[in-house]
Amino acid sequence: MIEVANVAKRFGAFTALEGITLSVADGMVYGLVGYNGAGKTTLLKIIAGVYKPDAGEVHIDGVPMHSDRVSHDSLFIVADEPYFLPQATPETMRSFYRGYYPHWSDDVYERMLALFGLDPMAKVTGFSKGMQRQLGILLGFATGVKTMLLDESFDGLDLGKRNLLKRLLKTYAHERGASVILSSHNLRELEDAADHLGMIKGCRLTFDGSVADVHEQYPGSSLEEIFLSEGGNKVEDIHGIFA
Repeated sequence: MIEVANVAKRFGAFTALEGITLSVADGMVYGLVGYNGAGKTTLLKIIAGVYKPDAGEVHIDGVPMHSDRVSHDSLFIVADEPYFLPQATPETMRSFYRGYYPHWSDDVYERMLALFGLDPMAKVTGFSKGMQRQLGILLGFATGVKTMLLDESFDGLDLGKRNLLKRLLKTYAHERGASVILSSHNLRELEDAADHLGMIKGCRLTFDGSVADVHEQYPGSSLEEIFLSEGGNKVEDIHGIFA
């Protein structure tokens, strides 16, 4: 379980996050939505322990993230631009992660490679951005971690791979009892992939509820329409601008 309580983060005079509180239960896919620059990546890096919050706390399965007791081999983050070892192939990345993650599964790795259609011996430097993202995702599934964070992981994927990822995320969360956070600015993707939704605007969490709650609160509206109305960038706001 992921618990974020009153988290704030500043970079000099710039406030990236303020008073963020949310929780992600075991078996849940949590969709984190916001415009580019809203603070989604910063929040994921705080949860992963890359950044330390200026205020507030993060607990993973009841353990403070920035304590000596936290087990980093139980968490995996797929960054917007995944990191790979120099001159890496999928096979060298398998060897690297297999030695670090105690629940690593070669079977899952091989099945994911087949599903995504990646060459295990090809140099990652020759992969497109979308292929590199797919490799980061499949490595994450193979680690078997209880906490998985994915930053804009739909970007660069074709329709078939996006639909595959949605199914895999829900299956992984439910079968592993994992807590999964998926950030995106694409509401249509999150609507299908997530059980729960959090919306960041102006460095704060402006909505936190199940996808069903969203539709109950805004009947007859799509998530995109709701997000646009919350963000204030309505289509009618630009009518007449070129007149």
